[in-house]
Amino acid sequence: MFKTLISKFTVLFWLLFVVVIIPIYFYANFHFSAVLQTSEKEKITLTFNTLKPMIALNLSFNQQEFLEETLNSFFEHHDIQTIQLNSIHGETFFFKSKQNGTPKKSFLYESTILDPFSNAEVATATVTYTNEHLEHLMSNILLLLFLIFGFALIIFLLGFYYLHDDLKGLRLLSERLKQYTVTKDLEVTDIPGKSLEVRTIATVANQMVSNLSNYVRQLKLFNQELEQRVEDAVIKQRDQERLMIHQSRQAAMGEMLESIAHQWRQPLNNIGLAASNIETKYAFGSLNDKEFDDKMQIISANINYMSDTIDDFRNFLNPDGVMHTFIPEQSIQDIFMILDAQLQNNNIAHTIKSSCHLQLHGTENEFKQVLLILINNAKDAIKGQMSQKRIDKGAITISLSCMEGHGIIEVSDNGGGIDEKILHSIFEPYFTTKFQNKGTGIGLYMARNIIEKRMEGSLTMKNIKSGSCFTIKLPMQEEESS
Repeated sequence: MFKTLISKFTVLFWLLFVVVIIPIYFYANFHFSAVLQTSEKEKITLTFNTLKPMIALNLSFNQQEFLEETLNSFFEHHDIQTIQLNSIHGETFFFKSKQNGTPKKSFLYESTILDPFSNAEVATATVTYTNEHLEHLMSNILLLLFLIFGFALIIFLLGFYYLHDDLKGLRLLSERLKQYTVTKDLEVTDIPGKSLEVRTIATVANQMVSNLSNYVRQLKLFNQELEQRVEDAVIKQRDQERLMIHQSRQAAMGEMLESIAHQWRQPLNNIGLAASNIETKYAFGSLNDKEFDDKMQIISANINYMSDTIDDFRNFLNPDGVMHTFIPEQSIQDIFMILDAQLQNNNIAHTIKSSCHLQLHGTENEFKQVLLILINNAKDAIKGQMSQKRIDKGAITISLSCMEGHGIIEVSDNGGGIDEKILHSIFEPYFTTKFQNKGTGIGLYMARNIIEKRMEGSLTMKNIKSGSCFTIKLPMQEEESS
């Protein structure tokens, strides 16, 4: 209702007219009418009081002619209609009326005549009068209001005629702008309007619509180009990640082979010694059945140990990718079992500390890969410190704790830590502090990706007094109720 400028202009104009003119009319009709009526009565009262002494004298001396002349002078007042003078006994001394035709609304005025000598009441004068001039005045006011109304109507029609094209142009412009969408181009059309402001608004609006249409087309092309660039970048990123994963697996395979070599060195040595002992005693003919069985048991036990080692490595390298709940402490023990020979060979002790029963959810082999990366980095750092005679014995400690629904795994060592200048770069791909032939620089990058993207946790590093400490923070898996 009243949404267009034309309807608002019409309603506002006539509302303003009614609010201003109608109160003026009612104010004049009631206030001025009361004031004029009071004024009329006061004027008649003043006139009558002026003539009352003469009327009393004429009555005292019984001068009828002068009495009539005095009373007739009242009719000089236009609104007086009748005058009647009665004695106190009801006898009429004088009566005259000038009413003609239809009786008019009249007002009554009465006054007592006193004898000038005895001051006794001798007669009563009654006057009837009308307010014709007041009614005439109110009629003139009403006529004036009608003239004002007619003048306002003419002004309204002239203003409406003058503003109609401008208001119509603004309405058409608003309708066209409401129809505009980013998927629909609007044609630039002429907007009717007489005033410079409306023509300027129409021109600017048309230019704005044209510019928006051009911008939308350019934006669509840019979005298409951007989508293609993003797709190419994603493909490139995936290829790079595949390459990194492949390199990481190759590095892990190399480390696994080195671990296998360490694990097998002692069993192979035992098998070789047992076989050599059998061969020597057999050559000298001193080999009996019991000794043969003992040596064969030694050989068989070491072969079984080597077979179990192969199974451990195969399970570790199996990329099953299955998400399940696992106990990280057991995973850490499995890693240390694999690396035990290497760590002992390098005089590195390892410790596991746990302050709570921690369960995690994810791919256990990926978690083991992260631990393997962190432990191997700690081992290399410790070997560097030992080669420089800064420490005599290495130490790797893994601590497990629970805090606010998260499991905290800290891997700390006494390998001297990392230079603060490069601390912010250690998780970047292909960044390494090792010699070129001893590191690929993707281990910590892969470790952080696994923890953050696959397990929804965080991996951070800080230097401690004796070396470095890597902190893994992962959401805990609640224990299933039996």
